[in-house]
Amino acid sequence: MNLIQQLEREQMDAILSKRGVPEFGPGDTVKVMVKVIEAAEADPKDKKKKVEKEPTVRFQAYEGVVIARSGSGLNENFTVRKISYGEGVERVFPVYSPFIAEIEVLRRGKVRRAKLYYLRGRRGKAARIFERTDARARRLNAAWKGFKKPKGEAEDLTQIKGIDIDLQNRLKQVNAYKIEQIANLSDEDIANLDETLKLKGAIEKQDWVGQAQRLLAELTASEVPAEEAKE
Repeated sequence: MNLIQQLEREQMDAILSKRGVPEFGPGDTVKVMVKVIEAAEADPKDKKKKVEKEPTVRFQAYEGVVIARSGSGLNENFTVRKISYGEGVERVFPVYSPFIAEIEVLRRGKVRRAKLYYLRGRRGKAARIFERTDARARRLNAAWKGFKKPKGEAEDLTQIKGIDIDLQNRLKQVNAYKIEQIANLSDEDIANLDETLKLKGAIEKQDWVGQAQRLLAELTASEVPAEEAKE
């Protein structure tokens, strides 16, 4: 591996540490969550004061059919086509773009071509793509999607060493945002999280479960009234 390939691999790993890249191809219907950064505008009424505000980040969903996927490594990209107000709209996304928050596969299509540019000249039923129902499609659709959403507000998981803000947000996407959840992870849960979020064994190496259990014990002890503690 030469220097350029090594640098590309490091950048790809940095993106994969923040989000996963599902298995998808031409014919699949996907939903891409794109980060949109909006700069804060100054108040036009107050021309004297220049207050610098932090830009706001929002997420915009772009849903459509993948008509092409090309390139390799860090330069790999895919083209998504959708019909908006009766007009065909296409957008090219780099697979490892830092402005993509999530890629979700909604439907897997059955196609014979690697490039579906013929869809540009079709409308309605003629542009319909049949859904894949083979064993591989069933396996991909049956892949682990996340935990059942727990009750209550999200807790600060950054108290666990090894979990930063970005990783906490990724865990929240799979409905893991309670310290008690981390404390009660089973071997199967750990395997699912590790594979889905590309953690490379970080849960066991950094002992997330043990850390979470100790945090729970400390929280429980702090909630015991002083009189009961003396007894």
